Amino acid sequence: MQSLVDGKKDSISSFLAKCVEYADLSIQRKLERGDSEAEISGWKSYREFTAYSLSELQSGKLDDWLEDEAIEALPHGSKTLGSGYSKMNLDEMGHKERSDLLGSILGPRPVFLVGTESPDGVKNLAPMSSINILSNSPPLISMSISTDRGGRVRDTLSNIREAENGCRVSIHCLRGDMIGAADVQAAARPVPRETSEWDLISGSAIHDTSGDLLSSAIATIHTKVVEIRKLPESSKAFLVIMLAESLATIPNSEEPTSRLVQISNRVLSGSSDGSTWKYELDW
Repeated sequence: MQSLVDGKKDSISSFLAKCVEYADLSIQRKLERGDSEAEISGWKSYREFTAYSLSELQSGKLDDWLEDEAIEALPHGSKTLGSGYSKMNLDEMGHKERSDLLGSILGPRPVFLVGTESPDGVKNLAPMSSINILSNSPPLISMSISTDRGGRVRDTLSNIREAENGCRVSIHCLRGDMIGAADVQAAARPVPRETSEWDLISGSAIHDTSGDLLSSAIATIHTKVVEIRKLPESSKAFLVIMLAESLATIPNSEEPTSRLVQISNRVLSGSSDGSTWKYELDW
């Protein structure tokens, strides 16, 4: 707490000292110009009051004021580990409990629809939230893909593995509205591999030389897979590393657009705290 008080005191003292200096210069200029005594007297009063405030602040007499202000400046109900903590063993938790806990700390995460194509030409879409930037130069993006709880390999991973010359992957960023949430729900349902999720969602494909764009998306990143790694320990997931090759966005858009985010294990929203609306997935 004392460091907060000292920091505030230094900032306020510096400001008041500059005010005193400015008042001195102003009084000198007014005397040289022959301004009225009434105007000069007002500046002298201001200078004396400011200088007195500065001396009171530097004496430490006003520290209590700064302590109260520092406390009020903290978010309501804020707590830190210094005020006490509980420790939990993640190995002893079930999947959902562990997922909810980690998600509450590391989330919310944007939810994307990821597009791939099978060797037979069937276009797949799958919702993904485990997507991150690894590097900006070169532009590398990672994506974690797990098998389902029955051990079935997801179509996205199968398409990536079976591609002969580096699978092309499209990452579609979704608008933070109920339509985007419903599209995630539709694309998440288990369907036969020969069925394209493009036929299940509200948006349509816009064909581009770099790959398909999703008409209802606010941005699409076209990538090429450069490496696949099995995650260590007992994880059923694989890490896919992709090189971003092109980016399509809405041109000259001045309207702020929210992104669809995952705020807990099965809940989507258009805001990080879920204050706008919530959509619970029935996976």
